[in-house]
Amino acid sequence: MFARTELFLVPLSAHGGELRVLVRRDQATDKQVLPYTVLKPQSFQRGHQEACLRDILSGCNSGEVDAWLSSPRCRDRIVDCFDRDLLFESAQSVAIVRGIALPEEFAMEAKGTWISPRVLFSQDSLLSEDCKLFLREALNLVPGWVRHTTFAFELLPSVFSIQDLRLLVSLLAGQDIDPGNFHRRLKRLDILRPLVSGQRVHRWEFAWSRAEALKEEGLIP
Repeated sequence: MFARTELFLVPLSAHGGELRVLVRRDQATDKQVLPYTVLKPQSFQRGHQEACLRDILSGCNSGEVDAWLSSPRCRDRIVDCFDRDLLFESAQSVAIVRGIALPEEFAMEAKGTWISPRVLFSQDSLLSEDCKLFLREALNLVPGWVRHTTFAFELLPSVFSIQDLRLLVSLLAGQDIDPGNFHRRLKRLDILRPLVSGQRVHRWEFAWSRAEALKEEGLIP
């Protein structure tokens, strides 16, 4: 039986005060689709993923893209694997779907169109039905990613404020975050590194070496 395996990426960004998804237009169907590539037999999935990301970010500084791809800020999220039977029994298609957090510095230069999930799921949406399914599955996992992984920090600039972080976590988790409780949680987790010394610190960076602390307690109080 012939099997076609496709790797779909769900590039997510949090610019403009809302969560957005990068989509492209399929010239053959005139539908919007998520970035994807067809995997060759007996090939490494990660290599195809990196090639797809490089294509998305081809308009960005190549040195900065190289540094990001090799950094802890570029951690793919395995969403799900779908078996989809096509029209004929002799053909089968497998879709591997991964959610990718694109940081602010790359989002605006990415190839494609950033659209909010609300628009993509609307009645007038041009997003293909398969990609709607993949996107819905990915978004269902975002609150869990925010609590127990580095996902929120992958979306943020490398240097940020506590308010930037709290507002992003609130957006992604879909709930209000009390500032006082959030600050106390961050202090207990000890996952942030101040960029200046003094009584009041306004700019921070994530201590990637301490990322494991998120798995146990979680980021949200």
